[in-house]
Amino acid sequence: MRILAIADVHSPRFHEEFKLELSMHSTPDLFLMAGDMVNRGNAEEIVRVLDTIEDTLGLGFPIIGCFGNEEYNEIRKKIMKLVDGRMVFLDEQWSTVNSDGKTIGIVGTQGSLDKATTWQRRNIPGVKRVFERRAARASSLLKGLMKKVDHTILLMHYSPCLETCEGEEDKAFGWLGSRKFYSVVEKRQPDLVIHGHVHNASQHEAIIGRTLVRNVAFPAVRTVTELELWD
Repeated sequence: MRILAIADVHSPRFHEEFKLELSMHSTPDLFLMAGDMVNRGNAEEIVRVLDTIEDTLGLGFPIIGCFGNEEYNEIRKKIMKLVDGRMVFLDEQWSTVNSDGKTIGIVGTQGSLDKATTWQRRNIPGVKRVFERRAARASSLLKGLMKKVDHTILLMHYSPCLETCEGEEDKAFGWLGSRKFYSVVEKRQPDLVIHGHVHNASQHEAIIGRTLVRNVAFPAVRTVTELELWD
């Protein structure tokens, strides 16, 4: 199965670079977006991103995404309406795709932070409990999904581990990811974790147990990440 994955295009900010890098790839079996595909709540940019993917790679493959912190809560319904029938956003939900006789289960979530930002503390009531609930929900979804599928992917925006944040300041991890999600990955062992959010990472891959973790944030990797798995 060939997967293309991307995060943090922040369209229109990195859109032209994304378009150029996308042209280096051929049609995948699955395309994953790990959040912050639009910049600062500019919902209409998701249509531009999808148009670019379809114009470059064609149709006939599933596109599945999760929300990032710049797909603000108040615009998410609008985004889902704009992309209806063209892609699926998973917001603490799961979906499945079939490839070469295998069923792949994908759990999508924004993820959590160890330390809420100032904006989050001011604008999200009970944000600490929200972050705890997201981790518990992801764990529950993975547990149930693993009984139904051949392989599992956890698609999230924030990072689940320190390793793929290397390159950032050590003290910054609390605003980049969550130890609670590390525990989820360590316990549930999905086959693959795709995340974004960490723009300055110098290390883009880690292993937690038997789980492969990849940071696909465009500002960090400067390309569209391609993975060949489960052949």
